[in-house]
Amino acid sequence: MEILSPRFIQIVLYVALVVFAASFVLLAVITIERWFKQRRRKKNAAFEREALPVLRAFSEGRAKEEAVIKVLLKNRSEAMNILILFAHGMEPELRPKLAPIFEKLVVLGEEVLAIEQGQVKRRLMAAERLGFLSNDASAAALVKALDDEAPVVRLCAARSLSIQGRTDAIKPILRALDLPAELDHRREVETLSGYGESAVPALLSVIESSRRKYSSNAIVAASRALGMLKAEEAVQPLIKLLQHPRDGVRLCAARALGDIGDPVAISPVAALADDPSWRVRRRAVKAMGKLNADEQVPKLSEALGDSSWWVRFAAAQALYSFGSSGISELERVQRTSSDKNARGICSEVLEEHAVLDTN
Repeated sequence: MEILSPRFIQIVLYVALVVFAASFVLLAVITIERWFKQRRRKKNAAFEREALPVLRAFSEGRAKEEAVIKVLLKNRSEAMNILILFAHGMEPELRPKLAPIFEKLVVLGEEVLAIEQGQVKRRLMAAERLGFLSNDASAAALVKALDDEAPVVRLCAARSLSIQGRTDAIKPILRALDLPAELDHRREVETLSGYGESAVPALLSVIESSRRKYSSNAIVAASRALGMLKAEEAVQPLIKLLQHPRDGVRLCAARALGDIGDPVAISPVAALADDPSWRVRRRAVKAMGKLNADEQVPKLSEALGDSSWWVRFAAAQALYSFGSSGISELERVQRTSSDKNARGICSEVLEEHAVLDTN
């Protein structure tokens, strides 16, 4: 047949040879690439074993700056990775010790240019590196990066500004990270709390300002950060926020007051146990538990019959946290209440803590 002619067989053999050759070349490329990666990993691991002890010695005052620089310059790109990880592992107040090392390794002009014009990955790298240079030029570049089109770069720039301790950047950070659809509030709050107590005045000015000046998202982030910092001076402003028209603001204000733990907040927080939003009611009863509000046992007992399971569970857990008085109330409700939901949640929590014998 025509299809089995010598010419056709020759073409098939030629195609097969080309495919084989291409496969061989591809296999060779993969093998060589894997070899180079393994070699690079071994080289970087060896360099890390040499660099880390020197960095530790320098941070403890047992090695000179020149000795550290000499080692790190053997592999500058990997040295930056090691140095940044090492810095993140240190206590914040000790990081400034590494500033002279960063200044020798980081080329300010290169990083400023990269954060303005580089690809996202390079802008992100520059935003992280600039955080360890405590000078006005790096701070200015980081503030500018708060307007970056990529939220991840904005967040990294904000964290770097907190590392530098630039409290004047707190309000710009709140505005830049006001992206609830793209960033989790927790990342924003962690960044703000990274400033420590120095952030409190700026955060207070945010929650005390006119509602039109800052969005509810910014107020929420500032409130949560103040709670994490346990800022006692924020108690009265946070109590005022318990009347805010936005559910999220009321919720976070109650949460922050519970974290701070000032007993003066007990009555205002307890009033939120009747809030229209079940999320706010849940946060209010959880806060009462944190505030050790054992005088609010009747209010928490009432919440055991709430229409939301989450509120009932939070109320039962709060009562249990009070010790014997709360446990006695849970047992009483479990025995005598006509509300099956209240009885059920009491049984659930008492069983969870092995107080109720189900045998």
